[in-house]
Amino acid sequence: MPIYDFECEDCGWIQESIQRHDVDGISCHCGGIAKKIISVSGQYIANQDAVWLKSVTDVVDKDNKAPHVQEFIKNPTRKNYQRWMKGEGLRPFEPGEKPQKPPLFDERAHHEKVWQKHQERKKIVIHRR
Repeated sequence: MPIYDFECEDCGWIQESIQRHDVDGISCHCGGIAKKIISVSGQYIANQDAVWLKSVTDVVDKDNKAPHVQEFIKNPTRKNYQRWMKGEGLRPFEPGEKPQKPPLFDERAHHEKVWQKHQERKKIVIHRR
């Protein structure tokens, strides 16, 4: 449950309380009713819907001093993620777009090429006079 600030209408005392979102008032120690007020909480809740954003910072180059990189590391929000992607020349997949797979590695052709180079280097040439 979230933490809300409540202010008493009678004595003006402000207190924090963990309450359901639909609770508008609680009883105060003076006997009055404390109403929910809008306040800035010390709790950081901007990324609760995007937990994966913090994991993206693991792959960010921490030594890069570019402002878009440092801001994203310091404050990983969706907006800073978009700025970071744009600054790095990256883009998310479009709806329906599939990731491109690298071409298949032809192991047999690779072995053949390596074998030919090996034979070239190790060949013995006999010169007759």
